[in-house]
Amino acid sequence: MPASYTSREKRRLAWLSLKAAKQSLAGDRNADTIDDRIKREAERIGERAEERGKAEVAELERRLSEARRSAASARVTMRTSSGQERATARRQMQDHEQAGRRIEGELRRYR
Repeated sequence: MPASYTSREKRRLAWLSLKAAKQSLAGDRNADTIDDRIKREAERIGERAEERGKAEVAELERRLSEARRSAASARVTMRTSSGQERATARRQMQDHEQAGRRIEGELRRYR
């Protein structure tokens, strides 16, 4: 599932992991000695990051479809025009396609 952690959340998770490791080493091997508050806080951080990741993916997908529609529109304009208007439409089409490829690359980070 996509997740997007802030740098502060990453630091906090690292700190919580250290605290959990310390508690685990100090306690009985056969019992769960990690404080429930640490577990809950780590879960809350994970849930927030997951929600943020889902929202980012949804926005990237929206922008990708918008870029594809714009590229298709520019392609139609290019094919139905001539001269300077055609050259301008071709540049716009290439710009929209490049933006789409850039967005697809960003989407790959989440998959």
